[in-house]
Amino acid sequence: MAESEWKSDYLPLWIGGAIRGRVRGDVVPCLRGMSEIDSAEVGLRLREQVGGPASAAALRAACRARSRALQSVAHQLRRAGLIADWRNEASALLDEQGAELARCERGAFRTLGLQNRAVHINGWHPDGRLWVARRSALKRADPGKLDNLAAGGVGAGETPRRCALRELWEEAGVSAAIARRVDFPGMVIRSLRETTFGLHDELVIVADLVLPADFEPNGRDGEVESFACLDRAAVEAALDGGEFTVEAALATRESLDRRAPA
Repeated sequence: MAESEWKSDYLPLWIGGAIRGRVRGDVVPCLRGMSEIDSAEVGLRLREQVGGPASAAALRAACRARSRALQSVAHQLRRAGLIADWRNEASALLDEQGAELARCERGAFRTLGLQNRAVHINGWHPDGRLWVARRSALKRADPGKLDNLAAGGVGAGETPRRCALRELWEEAGVSAAIARRVDFPGMVIRSLRETTFGLHDELVIVADLVLPADFEPNGRDGEVESFACLDRAAVEAALDGGEFTVEAALATRESLDRRAPA
C-alpha cells in the first residue's frame, strides 16, 4: 500500500517538538483519554515540560520524563488490547542526530508509529553461499518465513554491534570470537509499512558476517526452526517468491547486490 493511501487515516504524534509517530484513527480516542497526551493543533502531543536552559542535565531529565510518560501510555494501550506483542523490552526513540529522546516498551512502537532500529546479519559461507534461517512456526510475526542468519531490535542503550553479537549467539549459536568479525558496511534501509496494530517504521541496519567453512548455525532461543546454506540462485528464487520477511528481504537484497561477483 502506498504511503498516500494510508497516511490520511493516521494522526501525527508530536514528541520533543517534532512529529515522531503516527497513530491510526481508531486508536486516537484511547490516547485522547490519557493524562499524558494533549490534543495538538494538528494531531496529538506527548505532554511534557518545556522551557528552561538546554543544559545536559536538563536534557537528561526531559528524556527521563518522556520515558515515564510513554511507558505509562504503553501500559494503558496494553490494557485496552491495542498492543500486539508485549516484550518487556525497552527501545529508544532517537532524534535526527541519534540522541535519545525517550525509551519505552518495544511493543508500543507500532501502535504509536514510532521509529525503531533493528540489526539484520547476513551470514556468508566462504564459498559465496548464504546461510538463511526459517522462522519458527510458533512465531507471532511471519511464522515459517525465511530470515537472515540473525536479526533483532536494538535495545535502549545498546549499540548495533552489541545487538548483533547478542542476536548471533541467541538465534544462531555464533560464539563471540566469531561474531566479533561482523562487518557493518554503513547501509541503513528504512522499512515503513502498515500492520494490523499500526505503523511499522524501522531502520534496518545491515551487517555481514563471513563464517568459518565448517560452522553450522544452531538456534538457542527457539525462534528459528531450521537453517539452510543456499547458493545465490536459490536465494534469488526465494526472494522472488516472497519467502523472506519484508525486512530480511531488504537486508538480503542489499548484501547480494553489494557482494555480487565482478
